Amino acid sequence: MDLIPGMFLYDAQDKSLTILIRRFWSYEGLQAPSYAYADGFFKVWVWEAVSSKEGRVVYSEGGLINLIKADVFIILGDI
Repeated sequence: MDLIPGMFLYDAQDKSLTILIRRFWSYEGLQAPSYAYADGFFKVWVWEAVSSKEGRVVYSEGGLINLIKADVFIILGDI
């Protein structure tokens, strides 16, 4: 499943809209703890998004994909 910046998602539970803003590695711009360097441990893709209900939110990419597969988020399209 390809998620892209500008993609609109509908939250079927909250009845709100979310737009994906950017994808980045966890710890981007921060000094990661030493254990995070071993084989990419705890280094995951994260999505920054804006929700019509909650404002700025972040989701792990795996968590976001699971929400889409569970039909909690419905992909509406992209800009």
